[in-house]
Amino acid sequence: MAVDPRIVELELALLKAPTRSDPRFLDAVLDDSMIEFGKSGFEYDKRSILAALKDSKEQPAPDDHLEMTDIRAVQLASEVVLLTYRLRPRAENAVASLRSSIWKHCDGNWRLVFHQGTRAASTAS
Repeated sequence: MAVDPRIVELELALLKAPTRSDPRFLDAVLDDSMIEFGKSGFEYDKRSILAALKDSKEQPAPDDHLEMTDIRAVQLASEVVLLTYRLRPRAENAVASLRSSIWKHCDGNWRLVFHQGTRAASTAS
């Protein structure tokens, strides 16, 4: 069974400024039980992410500095998918990270349940 391409589309949308700062989009995509472990070391939940939108509208979204590569998806159960990928810097000051997300399909929609960002080791030679 192939993994639904909408999962990758939704993950990409979470990196883009218009959808990343849209409370209605985030409310629909983030599961109420969603947890994120950020590369900063902080833990976030849906409520804290929605609250942080007010403060972040002035700052560039990650897609302004990073590109999503090495995308892999593994179906963990019939309605659950693990998505992993690398965010690579396009700007000098950006830091590469490894990302993982768990998506579940419920009520006809994919919802983000878990996300983790981990600083990537340097691959420069």
